[in-house]
Amino acid sequence: MTRGPSFLVPTALLVSTLGLSTLTVQAVGALEGASGQVTAEGPDAPAWVSLGEAGLDQEPIKPEGLTAQGTINPDQGDMIWYTGTGRVVPGQVGTAVVAAHMIYHDEPDVFYDLGEVEEGDVVQVGYADGDVREFVITDTTQVSKEGLQTNVDVWGDQDDVARIALITCDDSLGERYDGHRKANFVAIAEAVEG
Repeated sequence: MTRGPSFLVPTALLVSTLGLSTLTVQAVGALEGASGQVTAEGPDAPAWVSLGEAGLDQEPIKPEGLTAQGTINPDQGDMIWYTGTGRVVPGQVGTAVVAAHMIYHDEPDVFYDLGEVEEGDVVQVGYADGDVREFVITDTTQVSKEGLQTNVDVWGDQDDVARIALITCDDSLGERYDGHRKANFVAIAEAVEG
């Protein structure tokens, strides 16, 4: 049986490659702990995500950092927002990373239909206080695992808009020798003002 893909390399490589600041947190209502992890508590915490074109209807989301192996790798059935340094809480200015598997142990998983989304589709993020923010898909792309590690739309510093990078595996390039997919699918969504 194959486990789903691992999404990225250790944060230290991203920091050195892209010059990401491990100390900069631009998230209102976010806390940066001693480990540099970004968290949201109380009403600022994202609770769910909806994206009809991907079959998501108030799908629960939770915070998660790197695995012991230094990768982003949600459990089966989980959608996570990455709490690593240089990222923000979904809905805050900066780029938040949201990840889930497409396939897990040969079964469809949370982001199975993420590859169906197109520019203009609307993502909704619900928060613990009942607030809902909307984001519009501005770009979709298929990228190799190596390309994902340095993708500036995902990992580049930006402080102009609240952005979400939705990431999962992609079947278009097939599988590697270890059963993991060779590519990832990335959808970038930017906040709708108002």
